[in-house]
Amino acid sequence: MKKNIVFILVAAILTAFFAGCSGDPAVKEPAEIKGETFDGGNISALVPEGWMGFHGTDYFDEYEEGYDPNVIQIAKGAESDWDLFTTPYVMISYFGSDNPMMEPMKELYEETADIEPVTIGDYTWKGFTGKSIGTPIAVLWTGEEESDQIQVTICLENGDKISLEDADVQAIIASIKISK
Repeated sequence: MKKNIVFILVAAILTAFFAGCSGDPAVKEPAEIKGETFDGGNISALVPEGWMGFHGTDYFDEYEEGYDPNVIQIAKGAESDWDLFTTPYVMISYFGSDNPMMEPMKELYEETADIEPVTIGDYTWKGFTGKSIGTPIAVLWTGEEESDQIQVTICLENGDKISLEDADVQAIIASIKISK
């Protein structure tokens, strides 16, 4: 009987050890993420499966397309425009040389912390994390004033949670292309 208990304990320990070494099969790398490319007009990005892409709102009715071709939003778990209020999302904004971006001001947010510059896809991003009206966010940007610039604002928690380390989020950022 004692031998059976020892055998079962050793088998359980070895199973746990090898399961820990093999990694979590549900964890994906950004390159493994599947989805469709969403073209907003001047900028495009991957919309992973389980996410939904939206055109930028044309607040001032200045674009003949009926939407802002410089902005796209990609929301996790969204099924309609209204879900942008209740789901985490990635908002990508393009700024051309005729419309330079103002560098985001950390002072407008609470509990900010700088992010070390990181290269994801074709760009090296600067940024910070913080809170906007109590909601965790991350703001990234790339480009120089005289050239094309991109800003990515990520709502990290809105019902569900996402993070900068998520394969889906990194795949979206890595896929960003200027398409003007």
